Amino acid sequence: MTTLPAISVFAKRLKQAREARGLSQRELGDHIGLGKQVGSTRINRYEQQKSRCDMDTAAQIAKELGVPLAFLFAESDTLAEMILAFSKLTKGDQGKLLAELKKKIAAKAEK
Repeated sequence: MTTLPAISVFAKRLKQAREARGLSQRELGDHIGLGKQVGSTRINRYEQQKSRCDMDTAAQIAKELGVPLAFLFAESDTLAEMILAFSKLTKGDQGKLLAELKKKIAAKAEK
C-alpha cells in the first residue's frame, strides 16, 4: 500500500467533504471567516496542494463541513468512511462498538 503525503490526503478529504456538503470553495472560505475572495483562493490552494493548512484552520473547516477532524487526515478511504460512520453513532453505541472491536482484535492476536 502506497502512503500519500499528508498534504495530498488533506486535499483529497477536504474536497470530498466540501462537495458532499454542497459548498463551493468560495462559500466554505466565507463560512470559516476568510471572506469570499480570500476564502475561495485559500480553499483552492489547499485542495490543489499549493498551501498547507494549519491545524486551527483545519479544525474550523472540519466543524463547518460537519466531519471529525480525523476524517481530513484519514489515509485510506475505508478509514475515512469508518471515522464518518463512527462519528454519527451515539456515545453509548460508540463505546459498545469499540469494546466489540477490541475483543475481536484481542481474539485474533491470541491465534
